Amino acid sequence: MPTPLRYCLLSILAWLFASATALAASVWPSPTLPTGLDTFPIAEQMTVNGLPMRVKGFVSSRRPADLLDAFRRSLGQPLVESTAAGKPVLGRAEGGFYITVQVEAAGAGSKGIVAVTDLATMARDHAQGQGADARWLDRLPAGSVISSQMSSQENGRQARHMVILNRQAESVNRDALLRLMTADGYQLEREIGADAAAQRSLPAQLADARTLYFKSPGKDAMAVISRSGELTSIVLNTTMTLQGLQ
Repeated sequence: MPTPLRYCLLSILAWLFASATALAASVWPSPTLPTGLDTFPIAEQMTVNGLPMRVKGFVSSRRPADLLDAFRRSLGQPLVESTAAGKPVLGRAEGGFYITVQVEAAGAGSKGIVAVTDLATMARDHAQGQGADARWLDRLPAGSVISSQMSSQENGRQARHMVILNRQAESVNRDALLRLMTADGYQLEREIGADAAAQRSLPAQLADARTLYFKSPGKDAMAVISRSGELTSIVLNTTMTLQGLQ
């Protein structure tokens, strides 16, 4: 076989292998569950603190101990067993994914969740996520940290929830957030605070809270800015159509 043709065929084979590998990596596993469960979706796809996952809930008439034994058989070995908030948790690695099952009592039966976490994607996107966080923090008051964040995609829309903490005054955070959201294409639709009657009945950390509503074509946002002790928090929720992400 002529050398150029051999190199061409080898390149094609290498491309096909890489494509097949990438496709296999993107296929989420579907855990085998015990029979008799009533399952329901919780999140088609969500990301919690950088962990991409899919989550479904379940209920069963079986007691937790019996159901856990059934999960041990259906999930296969090896299993990691632990507890979280006093509830038993089963875990199992499968390729680049990690399957987690949590079970607790519910009346005479059980309820729980099954979560599949995409560890391979988390590792691949770690640097990109750090860059996105840095872009937020660079535009927020000094000393800001992202305490938690979660995003999900369902029915053609993406929702994101962020909690940002710092020691700056509420007014400083309000002005910084307004500049940030305006730069990202949002317009402030309205801003409200608790009236005098509501302030008397609310906890101290919420009495002076400000709620800001933002709007933009295909997306909207709501931010609550409040102070507790020495810390000010911004709780920001945004939703947008997937077309708006492009």
